[in-house]
Amino acid sequence: RRKEKTAKDLGPFQLTSLLISRARELMSGSPALVETGSSDPVQTAFEEHASGKLSITDEAVTKD
Repeated sequence: RRKEKTAKDLGPFQLTSLLISRARELMSGSPALVETGSSDPVQTAFEEHASGKLSITDEAVTKD
């Protein structure tokens, strides 16, 4: 069973990895999970994380 981690459980390197992975997905054409006025995929990834739309499991990034 995969354990889901919250933002408080993530260290700075795990959080950075999460945001980089999501920004790459956005650059590859994945739709944004939140409405944003920014076209910057890194900013969008931050906004998705801040809104609670992203989480990380022991195996992979998941979108809530």
